[in-house]
Amino acid sequence: MPFKDAFTSFPKLETDRFILRELRSEDAEAYYTYFSDHEVTKYWGYPGPKNIETASKTFTRFQNAFTRKEMITWGIASKDEEQIIGTCILNDFVRGSMVNLSYNLSRDYWGKGIMTEVLKTIIPFGFNELDINRIQAKVMPENHSSVNLLTKLGFVQEGLLRDYIFGEFITDTLIFSMLKKDSITAA
Repeated sequence: MPFKDAFTSFPKLETDRFILRELRSEDAEAYYTYFSDHEVTKYWGYPGPKNIETASKTFTRFQNAFTRKEMITWGIASKDEEQIIGTCILNDFVRGSMVNLSYNLSRDYWGKGIMTEVLKTIIPFGFNELDINRIQAKVMPENHSSVNLLTKLGFVQEGLLRDYIFGEFITDTLIFSMLKKDSITAA
């Protein structure tokens, strides 16, 4: 599918346990609740929303960015429950050939293989449906969970960006990448 055609309607994806879907106004409270946890935002680079109304406005920005073909933000919801427990984002597309990957998850769900499962669906979508050649992720060196996750999935650590602007922080930042030709999930 050509890159431009991937943005005609929001791509709903499924894993064994989860539905990856567009965020809705009724998700604002769950989003606000887990993003209010400092442990969740510690490595995110931005503070969480100040209130539920701000969370809802964030969803509008996500939807507008999707319309402009700049970002896809999936809410992660269990197939058993509709409540979101995290998000996964592809953004900063470069000529339809490269994209940044970011993700977050409610602390209540850490250590259960959820993000591994979700990314094993998002990565092939990026390579095959969006025809992306390079997916990259930027991670603070102290974020050992993300470093381990990306390494386990086959991302290659390319280097360290010193005093890099990471959201609202200036911090050293690791950059990881996966190329379509190197991805076993692209097939």
